Amino acid sequence: MQDVELVSDIMLSLKDMFGEQGRSARQETMRQIYNTKMTDGNLVREHCLIMISNLNTLEVLGADIDGESQVDMILQSLLESFKEFKLNYNMNKKIYSFFELMNELVAAEGILGTSSVDSNMAEASTSQPKSKDKGKKKKKKKDFTK
Repeated sequence: MQDVELVSDIMLSLKDMFGEQGRSARQETMRQIYNTKMTDGNLVREHCLIMISNLNTLEVLGADIDGESQVDMILQSLLESFKEFKLNYNMNKKIYSFFELMNELVAAEGILGTSSVDSNMAEASTSQPKSKDKGKKKKKKKDFTK
């Protein structure tokens, strides 16, 4: 490499030597993206961060996927409970960056209560007795105004 004068020639030479490894890494990352589905009980924020990480890895490996298609990949990996969010996204022709999408999905998760983690916490809080005096009769206050 010391005899090569141009940086572009060095890059071409390196691409020839390591290009096949990049291709297989790109294919593996694409497989991970296609097979990643949000599971019930996981938070949408964590799922989005995993998907964004994989999409960024693809970009580093030389894949050329436009931003709108990347957002579509994330949307397709979501639970069925985000169906209304996806419908709204398509009907209103929204355009989001990764982090705008993630923030909107987190807000939707809070509104719709789509996370089973949140719903399990809600069930646990409603299943607890509301007062310590449950089962005891409350004393009536006397009305002295008469």
